[in-house]
Amino acid sequence: MEKTKIRPIAISQLFYESAKKTFDYGIDQFGEYQALKYECLIYEELQKLPYRYLVHPECRYIPTISKKYRIILLPAHFILYRIMATRIEVLDIISYRESISNIQKRRKIKL
Repeated sequence: MEKTKIRPIAISQLFYESAKKTFDYGIDQFGEYQALKYECLIYEELQKLPYRYLVHPECRYIPTISKKYRIILLPAHFILYRIMATRIEVLDIISYRESISNIQKRRKIKL
């Protein structure tokens, strides 16, 4: 079985802003404990990403031949990332309630 390469990750500023909004929303709706728990889940998945970037499914809203746009599924959101030749680019954390056209616009995020 072929081993996958460990690739460094680059995280966009938009991801950090969205994670902060998600955390603030979680505090308002569910309390600080649940918001912290969800935030820990998000960052645990990011820590595993350099090793497991091929495990996650392709983003069906941004199909490509090389399947370079992938998502990490979370309970209420998904993390969109792009596999490049030398690194992994984490683009954004997106709610399941967002429209498909808004998700497709994330393709244009530059790091």
